Amino acid sequence: MDASLWNIGIKVEDLDAEIGFFEELGAKLLSRGSRIREDGAHPHALLEFGGTRLFLTPKPVFQEALNHPLMPGLTHAVFEVDDLDEAYQRLIALGTEVLLEPVEISTDFGSRRISFYRSPNGLVFEVMQIIESKV
Repeated sequence: MDASLWNIGIKVEDLDAEIGFFEELGAKLLSRGSRIREDGAHPHALLEFGGTRLFLTPKPVFQEALNHPLMPGLTHAVFEVDDLDEAYQRLIALGTEVLLEPVEISTDFGSRRISFYRSPNGLVFEVMQIIESKV
């Protein structure tokens, strides 16, 4: 599975405060929006800081699939692949726990197919295939 790191996810309590903090440090706000799901709005911001994208949100979409509270801080890494179906099959074959089955989403920064997993030692990660990028 060829993959590259696309962003790091961070759960925040105050989205505005975190955006302001990172902008003061030199980060560039790439996009800000909210995705509506069955359980309500999921506000988010995507920043670029030192060559790395940071995805900030107070409500990560996978947190309900966890069997423990998700505290503010680093939550997950996102890996970009060319073929999500192929990556999904490989991860399933390895016995990786699926937290969110592959699904297509549209956001203010583009459309993509995503899925979430937990590694044998508990690392939560997302695998993503970009369909259209707006950043």
